[in-house]
Amino acid sequence: MTRMIIKPFFKCPLTHHPYTLSKLFYSSSPIHINYTYNNNAKHNLDSQIRPLLENPNPQFEDAVILFEKSAALSIIPSSSTCNFILEKLGRSKQYNLVLKVYTTMSNIGVRSWFLSYGAVVESLVHFECPEYAVSVFGLILKSGFSVNTYLVNLVLKGLCHKNKIDDAVSLFRQGSGYGVVPDEVTLNTLTNWLCKSGKFDEALALKDEMEGLGCNPNLATYSVTMYYLCRSGEIEKGKAVFDDMMKKGIIPSIDIYNHLVHGLSKKGKFKEAMDVLTDMLERGIEPDVVTYTGLIDGLCHNGKVKKALDLFNVMIERGQEPNNITYTHLVLGLCKEGSVVDGFRLLKTMVQKGKKRSKKFYDDLIKELCDQRKVDDALMLYNMMIHESDVEPDVKTHNFIVQGLCKENRISKAEEIHQKMLYGNVVTYNLLLDAYLRNAEIEKGIAIWKKMMELKVSPNAYTYSLLINGFCKLGMINIAKGFFIKIRKHDLPLSVCDYNALMLALCTEGSMEQATNLFKEMEANNCKPDVASFNIIIDSSFKSGNVEYTGELLLMMREKRVDPDAYTFSILINRYCKLGDCKEAKNMLKTMVSSGFVPDKFVYDSLLKAFCEKGETEEIFMLLREMAKKGIALDSKLTSTIVTCLCNASEDVDITELLPNFSQEISEKTSISCGDLLEKLQSSDPDPLLVA
Repeated sequence: MTRMIIKPFFKCPLTHHPYTLSKLFYSSSPIHINYTYNNNAKHNLDSQIRPLLENPNPQFEDAVILFEKSAALSIIPSSSTCNFILEKLGRSKQYNLVLKVYTTMSNIGVRSWFLSYGAVVESLVHFECPEYAVSVFGLILKSGFSVNTYLVNLVLKGLCHKNKIDDAVSLFRQGSGYGVVPDEVTLNTLTNWLCKSGKFDEALALKDEMEGLGCNPNLATYSVTMYYLCRSGEIEKGKAVFDDMMKKGIIPSIDIYNHLVHGLSKKGKFKEAMDVLTDMLERGIEPDVVTYTGLIDGLCHNGKVKKALDLFNVMIERGQEPNNITYTHLVLGLCKEGSVVDGFRLLKTMVQKGKKRSKKFYDDLIKELCDQRKVDDALMLYNMMIHESDVEPDVKTHNFIVQGLCKENRISKAEEIHQKMLYGNVVTYNLLLDAYLRNAEIEKGIAIWKKMMELKVSPNAYTYSLLINGFCKLGMINIAKGFFIKIRKHDLPLSVCDYNALMLALCTEGSMEQATNLFKEMEANNCKPDVASFNIIIDSSFKSGNVEYTGELLLMMREKRVDPDAYTFSILINRYCKLGDCKEAKNMLKTMVSSGFVPDKFVYDSLLKAFCEKGETEEIFMLLREMAKKGIALDSKLTSTIVTCLCNASEDVDITELLPNFSQEISEKTSISCGDLLEKLQSSDPDPLLVA
């Protein structure tokens, strides 16, 4: 019976646990040793041990030492004294001694009483071994006692704290085997941990199940459920729980109202949030700073900072002093909307009122300003953080500043900030490395790499990707290859971007064979080629005249379910045009359009040149009409191509009737009308056919 009850809770072999624990429950019967029991010796021993455990100055260690030495000499205290020792140790939370005494008692055959078992259960839960505590329930039952709800709840909490929530729910369901009826503590413990782990449906189902067992939810149950549901954005479920509570006649606390108001406002449901606020007031519950802060957070989160400021003023008028969180939401909200001046003004007020600014507040605001390319404002805030606050900028803070400066190409200032840091991490060096390589400052980039090595900052896969991509773009392929090989040696994963950067560089310098070998290697290294990988090799194989291999690549794309993109079609159309295969180029254009891609001016330019080369005037004009219909803007290159096509058109064709008008609304700088084209043609060759 005991094994049957405890089986679900032993996920791992017992031998993985400390020996002192595993041997507690392996023996189904005590080890029989011949002890000589002398009533006088036993009485004397009892009278020595018990005073050591009495208040006001209990001497637990001395009592246990005396007990252990006596047991070793075959002098055993009475059963009541042995259990008295365990009970006293348990109540005094001497958990290590509890397990020690219990082990000895088990070995010498002293029967444990119910409170002694309770002390053992509590000790095992304390040492984060609730699985063993479950097995004690079997011993309790075997000894003829009943397991009570308190002990089950104790073990439930222990299992939940170890994130073994499913085991905890299983224990609750097996409670009937122990004759245990769940109470509010059982319900609230499981509800809290199920909601905390995002298992909302299970938590709500458990609530209904426990109600069926006569255990009704209380205010605490609803409060914890509402908190996690609303915080996680499960607002509809939160509203349903709120309505259920109201139907049961449980008056919501201000905390529950606040959870609901905050959840609704974060979702942008401000009318409903205000309805909840009205309900609060009708019930005589005055909104507090948390209520207003929740609404303000929701308004700022949804880009309604003006309304948030209005509510901020209402809050103050009603006698509620905004706290540091209220100010934080408003300052961040103003800066996110671009009202940096107003945000800093409110920040000044916040400082004057002595409101605490957290490091997270500074980090979030600095990041937001850097993202908006307002790095000078971020630097101002950074200086304020150093000189006017209780928090110090750390690596994360500095990295936000460095990143913002690098984005604006202010690398020298970024390096200056880097010098102020006590230490940098791999992110810091990656930012600087990327900036230097993008600006072709190779020596400084290499210096950053050397600095990383000196300080033993371990580069990550992204560091190597930056180096490979950076040196490939600079045409320094051998250095890029060196870093590529270094990744392999360090057993770091090579990304598809690493392969693509090196393949493109190799193709650009004409090393098609090496690029192809690299492409074939990708699969072997568990790196699936993406559409960019195929585009690089397809384009290069076409350029080298290997049309057959191009066909194989297209077939491979289909087999590997890699969908072509607009650039794939652009490459194919361009290359077919250059090979003079206008028919295949036209077919590819149709496939491109049917696949949902819009041909750009480069595609049309390639097609026009190919048709012109073949003297297919009708195709040229059909394509021009299609271009006009789709509103293709004509830049200088495309205009020149069209002019050339018209100049070479057949003399039997009336260009004025066939040539469409191109819209000038697409781009005033690049578009040109049909009339302008005709004027260009007429000025260069005054043929009567060209006169409008």
